[in-house]
Amino acid sequence: MIQRGDKAQEKEPLGGLRGLRGLRGQALAQALALTIGLACSGEAEEGPPTVERAPEPRPAALPPQDTFAEHDLERLRPRPRLTWPTVIPHITSTFGWRINPITGAGSKLHRGLDLRGQTGDPVLSIGDGTIQFAGHDPFLGTCVIIDHGDDLTSWYGHLSDLLVYEGMIVERGAAIGLVGTTGRSQAPHLHLSIKIGDTSVDPLLVLGAPAYSYPALLPPPENAAAPPSGAS
Repeated sequence: MIQRGDKAQEKEPLGGLRGLRGLRGQALAQALALTIGLACSGEAEEGPPTVERAPEPRPAALPPQDTFAEHDLERLRPRPRLTWPTVIPHITSTFGWRINPITGAGSKLHRGLDLRGQTGDPVLSIGDGTIQFAGHDPFLGTCVIIDHGDDLTSWYGHLSDLLVYEGMIVERGAAIGLVGTTGRSQAPHLHLSIKIGDTSVDPLLVLGAPAYSYPALLPPPENAAAPPSGAS
């Protein structure tokens, strides 16, 4: 019995050491967990408090300046691209003074261009606009007037038929009528006039010259040799 008790007493110091080591391990684990928790939470040192600033308002955009309206130059404003009123523009008579084609005598101011065509050929609007007039005129016969805005109007005369009505909105290149020979006309053709306000202007100044010109309409070269006196 005494010997058994001595053996039990000899085993007690070893168990005490194991318990002490377990306590130390738990303390180290708790210290390590505390250190990791502080590092993850970012609670190291508190800095100065941050002040939130309201965003600065953006400056209002300035309205676009309209130089033409500001200086009362509306008539000089570049206009939208215009086109010719026939598919193949063949000019037979230009703007200006000419012999009266009806009487064959005297001179008369031709306030437009004459374009060759066959009866029934389509007549096209030179630009976007609104039909101001579609009906009959004593001189131009069946005709159409288109208001393009900014006091610019285009006139189409001697038509054989109308394809539009007054108040109708048309786009550039839209068919508005058919070539004819109504009114004071001797053959099928289209008469085109362009006005700014009440003043007729040369359509070539507004539309520009066509892509090609016929020899009969070209001015003679300045250095052309004079024909021989006996030539007929």
